[in-house]
Amino acid sequence: MLVISAKSGQLGNRLLLFANFIAFAIENNVTVINPAFDEYADFFISTSQDFLCCYPPTPFSITGNQLLRKYYYNINRYLAESRRFNTINIKRNEPFNWSNSNITKDIKLGSINFFQGWMFRDGWFVDDISNLKKHQEKIRAYFQPLNKYQLNVAKLISNIRSRTDIIIGVHIRHGDYQQHQNGKYFYLIEEYLKVMESAQTLFPNQKVTFLICSNQKQNEDCLQHLSYINGNNHIIEDMYSLAECDYIIGPPSSYSMWASFYGERPLYMIRDVNKTLEIEDFVHFYQWQGVFHYNEDWSKSVWEWKH
Repeated sequence: MLVISAKSGQLGNRLLLFANFIAFAIENNVTVINPAFDEYADFFISTSQDFLCCYPPTPFSITGNQLLRKYYYNINRYLAESRRFNTINIKRNEPFNWSNSNITKDIKLGSINFFQGWMFRDGWFVDDISNLKKHQEKIRAYFQPLNKYQLNVAKLISNIRSRTDIIIGVHIRHGDYQQHQNGKYFYLIEEYLKVMESAQTLFPNQKVTFLICSNQKQNEDCLQHLSYINGNNHIIEDMYSLAECDYIIGPPSSYSMWASFYGERPLYMIRDVNKTLEIEDFVHFYQWQGVFHYNEDWSKSVWEWKH
């Protein structure tokens, strides 16, 4: 049994981490439970009905609540740090993936194995993409949002599609990105506008509507010359609405990466706001490649995407 006993990042990172563990569990016929998914478990059909957050799902599950989930996570953290069981720490000095890591040799079959550390962050899993692709249907099925969220997403997307040809989802990441890596990927609304205008020129004979999803309210005065609609301003509905767009634009972020994976939609990660876009700049999840640049100051370590 594999137990994810430490939290890494927010929703997008946690989903990608969990998905990678599920793919590994399927390949190796083992069970994974994820107490560290507690804040997000109630958003999804499978995990909302199982406070263990277990894969494969158990025949008899117990519905959790926030208090129970928090208690369950704390117990697992205590057990992992107590060293009473096999605890595997993933260090931050290099990307971790199953395919080229010696960590798998430390797993004790038939025992409980706790995993701690920052794993699969923002694309550290590129060498494991083949397994994600192989088991994509099972992973997507496991991470279906609750029906109420699915209905809200379907209503929003249907409304947009009824009056446009192309939907481009735009993830405007403000808030925490002002500090993240010293604001390296914090772009002003005017800079997002440049990218959006460039993207619009790729479809000269079609009507393009932008679906804007952001973690902060935007000044929309500069967007008035574009056709756009705001998302529902809900962490799950916005993510899964992006997954229903024809194309996705956003800064380097696991949030939009999950949307790209789940919806099988091409994604353009903004690294140069002045770049003139080409259609080939939108890349499907399984086409991503990258190089990790390590820095002793962890906040300055960079994952450089290539495609």
